[in-house]
Amino acid sequence: MLSISKNTSSWSLNGTKAGRRAGGVLLALACFAISAAAAEPARYFKASLSRETSRDTRISDRDCNLTNPPALFGCGIGNDGQPLGATGDFGSGLAMDAALGYRFSEKFRAEILLSYRPSLDVSAQANFLGVSGEQPVQAEVESLGLFAVGYLDLPRLGRWQPYLGAGLGRAHHRIGATHYYFPALGPSAETLLRGGSHSESAYVLMAGAAIPLSPAWKLDIAYRYNDLGEVRSDDGAASIIRTTRTRVIDIAGTRARLKTHGVMIGLHYAF
Repeated sequence: MLSISKNTSSWSLNGTKAGRRAGGVLLALACFAISAAAAEPARYFKASLSRETSRDTRISDRDCNLTNPPALFGCGIGNDGQPLGATGDFGSGLAMDAALGYRFSEKFRAEILLSYRPSLDVSAQANFLGVSGEQPVQAEVESLGLFAVGYLDLPRLGRWQPYLGAGLGRAHHRIGATHYYFPALGPSAETLLRGGSHSESAYVLMAGAAIPLSPAWKLDIAYRYNDLGEVRSDDGAASIIRTTRTRVIDIAGTRARLKTHGVMIGLHYAF
């Protein structure tokens, strides 16, 4: 019974139309407050590290028909029966991530993800014609990516909160000078190409799970696949170093697809 009294007079609202309306309004306000609190988005920051392995790749001319400046490999089949180029990978290395996120509902959240790969080492074998034996290729690559990532949180498994994520963005790569060695032509025989930098569209896919450590902190573990576009060297001077002489000529740039995957471990802080 809801009543209001003043001095010796009192008015009972119980059972009256006004009472029912007042009760309904109070109930509606309470429900709205509870709903708003439950659905209120939560901001968060996430930092993580991952050990990634690159997928196989192929270094090739951007256009094997180029003549001014000329393509490095050219068109045709190499000494291993494959198209002219170099086959290998970017090795393994660390990826360091930082992200700012926002939870829109119980199931959906999104974040801006900055991902940095400081050291990827190209290791490949070329197949130039007229050269016997191995033709190792080496270079160093640095990559920085910025992504918009969306997540779907799945039903809980005990304390664990599994999720799926996908993101689109841009990746900027910088490759240092690329060394093409020819041991069969002499201990110092190599062709040295200039490096370059290039930005590409990129995407990430991930599946993982988070476990709460406190009301604000979570431990996040995920598997992530990254397609980071192409790493490209620039057109420019190439040094052809042989036992008897060294000459410098202009050579067109090359390209190679950079794809990596690995396990990511991070900390998630809601604020």
